[in-house]
Amino acid sequence: MKTLFRSLFLMMALGFVVTSCVEAPEGEKVEANEAKAVDTEKAAEAKTLAVDLASSKVEWVGNKVSGSHNGDMKLQSGELQLKEGQLIGGSFVLDMASINVLDLEAGSGKEDLEGHLKNNDFFEVEKFPTATFTITSVEAVEGEEGVTHRIEGNLKMRDIEKSVTIPANVSLDDAGLKASTPQFTIKRSVWGIDFEGKKDDLIADEMGLKISLAAK
Repeated sequence: MKTLFRSLFLMMALGFVVTSCVEAPEGEKVEANEAKAVDTEKAAEAKTLAVDLASSKVEWVGNKVSGSHNGDMKLQSGELQLKEGQLIGGSFVLDMASINVLDLEAGSGKEDLEGHLKNNDFFEVEKFPTATFTITSVEAVEGEEGVTHRIEGNLKMRDIEKSVTIPANVSLDDAGLKASTPQFTIKRSVWGIDFEGKKDDLIADEMGLKISLAAK
C-alpha cells in the first residue's frame, strides 16, 4: 500500500513539474472580466475611420513544454472612432479561418497545426468563423514606455464575451490613425479553449497576442 501511495505521489509531483515548466509567452498578463455595455450615443457623435485591412493584423504566440509556435490572423472588417482628434471607440472582426502558422514550412507540419488550431480542440472555426473586439473605453496614460493608452473592450471568441483592458500605442497624423499593442497575454481557457496538449508536452493556458491597426 505504501508503494502504491508513493507511486501516486510521484506521478502527481511529476505532473506538477511538467505543468510548471510551461512558461507563458512574454507580455503583460491581461485579466478577463464581465463584458461591459458599449456607449452607442458617444459613438454616434464620432468620426468613423475604416480600418485598412491590408496593413492591419493580429499576431499570436503559443508556448508548450517543447517550444512554441507563432503566427498571425487577418481582419475581416473594422472601424475606429475619433472625437476631437482622440480615439474613443471602434471595433474589428477577425477572420478565424485565416489562422496562419509562421514558424513552420509548408509540408513540414504547417498545414497540420493550422488545421488543429481550427478544429474543436481550439477555435472551432467551422462553428465560430469570427471573433470580435469592441472598444468600450479609452484612457490616455503617462509614464509607461511604448504605451500611450489603455483600451478597454469586449473580446468575443467561441460565443464567449469578456472585457479586457490592453496596453496600446495610439497616434494620429495626416496618414491616418494607428493603434498597436505590445505583446500581451490572455488565458484562452476563459473563452472555452482548454485543450491541454500531450501529457509530456503540455500547452500553456496563456496565449500571446499583438494587435496592429491602421485606419484612415
